[in-house]
Amino acid sequence: MTVTEYIDVRERASTLGLLLGSELVILPRHFDSAISNADLCHEAEATTVRKLLLEAGLNVQQLQPAETRLPSAVQKSSDWIAPTVFVGSMLLTQNPYAIQVALGVLNSYLADLFKGRLSEGGVKLTLVIEQSRTKTCRRMIYEGPWSGIKDLAPLLKQLHDE
Repeated sequence: MTVTEYIDVRERASTLGLLLGSELVILPRHFDSAISNADLCHEAEATTVRKLLLEAGLNVQQLQPAETRLPSAVQKSSDWIAPTVFVGSMLLTQNPYAIQVALGVLNSYLADLFKGRLSEGGVKLTLVIEQSRTKTCRRMIYEGPWSGIKDLAPLLKQLHDE
């Protein structure tokens, strides 16, 4: 797992003309480096992840321009690649259990997805956390077995509180 500084998600969304309407947001690929919206696309699993989180009662947004839908990027890999998820500071302040619910939903989905396979299955999950005090963002990239996702909540809370 790696943790690095990340761009200001709110400012970047504004620069690209995208409206952040939620505190839990699925970010498109190349969000941090796109020159325009034409450079953006969603991970193949973005729609599935959004639907799962909505079914769990979480308010989640898939960030894209109002007038168009972004294409999906399909990447062949033996690992499951999740979309990047932004967790706003207000979500963790007002509903600290929301991230546990979200990670639990992903964990259950992946348990079903990898059921019956010989190996546990690798996943890559990127989460961007907005820090409580400074409102700066940090990116945490988890690469490992799907069963490790459920254990990330305390680390995310720690990043939020720093």
